[in-house]
Amino acid sequence: MTSEQTLKPNSRSIDVAHLPATEWDERSPLWWGNTIGLFIETAMFGILVAIYVTIAMNTDPFPPVRGDRFPVLHDSSPDLFLPIVGLIVLIVSLAPGIWLDISARRGNVTGIKIGLPTTLAFNIAAIFIRYYEFDSLHFKWNDNAYGSITWMILGMHMLHLFVLCAEDIYLLLWTYTKGVDEKHAVDLTVTATYWYWIVGIWILLFPLIYLTPRFL
Repeated sequence: MTSEQTLKPNSRSIDVAHLPATEWDERSPLWWGNTIGLFIETAMFGILVAIYVTIAMNTDPFPPVRGDRFPVLHDSSPDLFLPIVGLIVLIVSLAPGIWLDISARRGNVTGIKIGLPTTLAFNIAAIFIRYYEFDSLHFKWNDNAYGSITWMILGMHMLHLFVLCAEDIYLLLWTYTKGVDEKHAVDLTVTATYWYWIVGIWILLFPLIYLTPRFL
């Protein structure tokens, strides 16, 4: 093969030089990866909910009496104060999350540098509250089936809080040390979508865990 033949372009090749380096939302592979991942995680929570309902239907009374230690609790429904505080923190956190999302789409670096640490602060607060929220259940994870499934649901949601916290820290360090390019702006919008999901899934799970026991 001559050098001339080597340099000759393939007639079937496609010139993509005019295409943008990054795309937004459904035109981005990252967006699809995140969305499919959230569908999988939603299905996982659906399985946990099914287990919770099965345990509720086969436990009488529900929640069970806590009689293995003092004080004995005949009505062992979860406490509400701290869980409600945690729920409010998550709902309020949507405001800086939406601000961060919009700022990233508009290339507003100042908005990003305000919204990202604010969202991270709410995330850390939610993790801190969740740590103490486990005591509101009145049972340990190994006390009975009810304790196991409620700890699992809270724990899996807390795991997602940790994952997004780590991602926010990485993006925060990148933003303040290297600035914001379009690729990382897309990352910020995907992170915002992940946060919407975390808040939304907990809004659905909260009444199941904390209100259902009071009416069954």
